[in-house]
Amino acid sequence: MRYIIDRIEGNIAVCEDENGKMIEIDILKLPQNIKEGDCIKLENSKYVKDEKYTEERKENLKKRMNNLWK
Repeated sequence: MRYIIDRIEGNIAVCEDENGKMIEIDILKLPQNIKEGDCIKLENSKYVKDEKYTEERKENLKKRMNNLWK
């Protein structure tokens, strides 16, 4: 399951799963360099940053924004 970091509130990361459901994850369970907008996935009971999906998502959003302003 993948999650997108929606926002960080204190020690909690509010994340959206692939079905649009919002969940809260303790920030201590996440990689140290995580930030809003990053994508994470659960691998072997551990959350890891999904670098490839994060970049794909950013590029897709960038293209959508460019199309809106044309």
